[in-house]
Amino acid sequence: MPRPTYTIEQLGQFYDRIRLPEKYRCHPDDASRASNEDRLDFLTTLQRHTLCYVPFENLDLHYSRCPNIDLHPTSLFQKIVCRPHGKVSESKRGGYCMENNTLLATVLRSLGFRVMSTSGRVSSQAAPNGDVTGGNGELMFYGFSHMANIVTIGSIRYLVDVGFGAGCAVKPLPLVDGHEQSNLPMQQVRLRWDTLAESEDPDAKLWILERRDAAAEPWSAVYCFPDRVEFLPADFAVMNHFTSTSRACFFTHTVVVVKYLLSEDGSQVIGEMVLVGDRLHWRVAGRKENLGVLTNESERVDALEKFFDIRLTEMQQSAILGLGSMLGEP
Repeated sequence: MPRPTYTIEQLGQFYDRIRLPEKYRCHPDDASRASNEDRLDFLTTLQRHTLCYVPFENLDLHYSRCPNIDLHPTSLFQKIVCRPHGKVSESKRGGYCMENNTLLATVLRSLGFRVMSTSGRVSSQAAPNGDVTGGNGELMFYGFSHMANIVTIGSIRYLVDVGFGAGCAVKPLPLVDGHEQSNLPMQQVRLRWDTLAESEDPDAKLWILERRDAAAEPWSAVYCFPDRVEFLPADFAVMNHFTSTSRACFFTHTVVVVKYLLSEDGSQVIGEMVLVGDRLHWRVAGRKENLGVLTNESERVDALEKFFDIRLTEMQQSAILGLGSMLGEP
């Protein structure tokens, strides 16, 4: 059964939503005729603008009276981009990995790109706020709970991820063992083809995404994913149930919002703005600055609007009252 795709009108609305420059506003026919170099340039720009204008966030799990994450492409388009016969979303909402990456995968399929969705095991060294944790301890990987996309251009496969949150690879990353690539300023990412320490089969290798924040620092694992194993919508439905309902998943008890920062000329991602629970910070050019601790819901709602351009309705704001993720007193 073919996957859903978006219409030409919807693609235009998505381009508006991510403020894609006019010269990159690709028609499906144009994409199919473009050279591999031009397709990669387009993909790189599309990923950059999606990261910077569609935030990684789990607000529906905390500011909704009926928490539910719907992964159908039509529902995601209406939530993040535009409701039927409406204007491009003024709420500036996004979603977590399976939402943002399903949206992008559907856009790419609509343009004729070859896309395969995969799932990753997140590393114990990758903290939600983008910091590296447990670097001196034993590295472990959690169960499959992350979604990413593999896009093939010519003979080269690329990891394309717009839904990991802080510490994400911000450009298409070739699936080449040991290939290093610049990421945020001063930061590098790479993929290694290797086995996990906890694996019993020495031949059971996976791709391991690693990051370091400066050339002198050690590499830290972000997540790993299998080679040429396609995960289907039914697989992500199972994962989505865990990440949106299980108390064992931090998404269900911690508010997380991440927005990447675009350079003035739009040519690169230069940093990230991060909110985790009551902590707010930004990281630019390798420097992290804490912006304070939020003490109540009013301060967090204000921070969402000021730093992430997300405006919650009064009904949404009241939905968090009494939850463990609420800040301050009711």
